[in-house]
Amino acid sequence: MKLVDKIVQASDKPLGPKSRLVAIILPIFVFFGLFPTLFFLLPALVLDKWLNWPTFANVTIRVIAALALIAPGVLFLLWTIKAQREIGKGTPMPLIATQKLVVQKPYSYCRNPLAFGLVNFYFGISIFIGSPSSVLLVFVFSAIILSYIKFIEEKELEQRYGNEYVEYKKRTPFIIPRLKFG
Repeated sequence: MKLVDKIVQASDKPLGPKSRLVAIILPIFVFFGLFPTLFFLLPALVLDKWLNWPTFANVTIRVIAALALIAPGVLFLLWTIKAQREIGKGTPMPLIATQKLVVQKPYSYCRNPLAFGLVNFYFGISIFIGSPSSVLLVFVFSAIILSYIKFIEEKELEQRYGNEYVEYKKRTPFIIPRLKFG
């Protein structure tokens, strides 16, 4: 059985209270505990020193650039989770997947507002700390997560939602939000 089929199958099964709690807490730990340690602490405290890479840019430039990435990142992260919970009746995690395809804001701006938010948030922190190795690791992570979304998650969504997702995919950009004015 292909990975996509296993994900679709897992998303159809209801979880018990303990499994549901683990499915909620584990990703929070991974994305806001483990990954930040790997992407920010280790590079800044170990890799940059080992590679003899200096901190880039002055503090003012780093703070301004970081805030320009972190603010929309956090906005899209929280907005996406709220939309998945309230509209889709689920979460970003495949084990507690949405029960309805969410195409309303922020999903009307891009198909992957959660990834957009997370990538911006991580890049913003990397720039804030001024660590070249951190920026490099976040870039590699971004390429991996976006590849997973493109080649696995999109196939899973096509299986779960069929033509409704295919049509949505045709009219909505992948990751860079298309802001609509007027």
